[in-house]
Amino acid sequence: MTPAIRQMNADEGSTKTTSGEPVPKHSPPDIPTAPPGRPNHLSLDQVSSVHLIGIGGIGMSALAHILLSRGIQVTGSDRSESAITRRLAAEGARIDTGHASAHVTDPDWVVYSAAIPAANPERIAALQQGIPQMDRAALLGCIMKDYRHSVSVAGSHGKTTTTALLAMLLEWGGLDPTILVGGELDAIGGNVKVGQSPVLVTEACEYQGSFLRFPARIGVVLNVDLDHLDYFKDLAAVQAVFLQFVRQLPPDGLLVMSATDANSALLQKAAPCPVVMIGVQDSMEPAVSVRNGTSPIDMVTASTLLPGPGGCWSFRLTRKNADLGRYQLGIPGRHNVHNALAALAVAMELGLDGEILRQLLPRFTGIHRRFEYHGLWNGVSIIDDYAHHPAEIQVTLEAARTVQEESAKKASPYEPGKTGRIICLFQPHTYTRTRALLQDFAHILALADLVVVTDIYAAREPDEGLVHSRDLVALVNERGTLAVYAPDYALAAKAAARMAQPGDMVITMGAGPVNEAVPLLTAEIQAGNFHQAGK
Repeated sequence: MTPAIRQMNADEGSTKTTSGEPVPKHSPPDIPTAPPGRPNHLSLDQVSSVHLIGIGGIGMSALAHILLSRGIQVTGSDRSESAITRRLAAEGARIDTGHASAHVTDPDWVVYSAAIPAANPERIAALQQGIPQMDRAALLGCIMKDYRHSVSVAGSHGKTTTTALLAMLLEWGGLDPTILVGGELDAIGGNVKVGQSPVLVTEACEYQGSFLRFPARIGVVLNVDLDHLDYFKDLAAVQAVFLQFVRQLPPDGLLVMSATDANSALLQKAAPCPVVMIGVQDSMEPAVSVRNGTSPIDMVTASTLLPGPGGCWSFRLTRKNADLGRYQLGIPGRHNVHNALAALAVAMELGLDGEILRQLLPRFTGIHRRFEYHGLWNGVSIIDDYAHHPAEIQVTLEAARTVQEESAKKASPYEPGKTGRIICLFQPHTYTRTRALLQDFAHILALADLVVVTDIYAAREPDEGLVHSRDLVALVNERGTLAVYAPDYALAAKAAARMAQPGDMVITMGAGPVNEAVPLLTAEIQAGNFHQAGK
């Protein structure tokens, strides 16, 4: 895929896109004015009760756990019951199913997720009662103020894996961090863990400028890419919000950023604090200067990369020109070397020794829905992955190809020496992203051997009839890769199973609930409803 064209304005202070139109403002939302006698300036220490609308979401539920751990009464609502809401209820939260004004029973604060509109009956009830409201990002910002060493892991791609990896390095290294991650991590029993140290690690998303509410001491920017097109007008608008994120780091903080991502280049000069550059040496072009006129620059790099069993790469780590030895990943994918460099740089900043980190790194074997292995069924391996942007799909398919090639070296009992094929069962995520990046999606999906595409997952968007999954299927076929359209998970599972043969890998892929196709796919293959070579 052609890299996104660098559009960052040379004027660091610019808040306009290249088209001259203003970038969306990302200041915190106004808290409704309270009636006389109702304070709206409480600090978190003064709050005794909080109501969370959309409490079952991955991000909102994490905040609920933290509030409960502080002895704050938590109530909330969501459109349906789930394992997440049941877990919160077991911890003492009162949770209602559905949204109604009666659910708001005089809390100190009402907090809502990004998916909750102003017209929600509970938000209206809070406004009528003069109860201060804020969004999820604002509440997390309040919480982060209590942690001296707070870390925000940002970037268009790789946030969840890097956050989880960093969190576990710190946990296993004895730092007892508070952790908020945008996925389920078995090692902490979910997506949140409350520690007792002054260290907090959180995933930080740029959508709607959410991460600008996070007062982090250490900021990580893995990369900058065009995404969230229902909010950002163009790449320049995305770059502008990342510039704001970097500028608000404190002078005694730290910025960890890519030395090779052209779209991130000007972040370095905007940083008011020391900077650590990360990169793989054999691909380090001068996208970013390694000198800064006002702040010192540190380099953490990887070299002599080698693929290993299961597609897990090893590399030689260098920091400040000192060779720290050979490090081994416990997760597949060459792209995860870059993610590991970011995690290692932060861990070393927080005091962990390089040798300890070398021993800990291979212990991390991943997070749910990030190249998650679901078993080998009649010789067909099944993987599930969250990739939903062309850049993410590309590195996931490359990781899959490495896994297949390494497996072929072991003289597969199915066809010795032959590399198994990759079948991608893809669910596009949001109409705006699919339409804007349609050609890129087609180009990257064609890297698979066979493709099945389901209907687009709408998420927060209405279907305006401007793009359809059939459009993507047609473009993939034009590029010489067989693709078929299957509207729902059951049909998609049948189609993918009939394509598969022993030695192949099937990857369900997308940010929607496409992982629901995994048990359907497994059942089809177990039942023998797949292509068996020689029959």
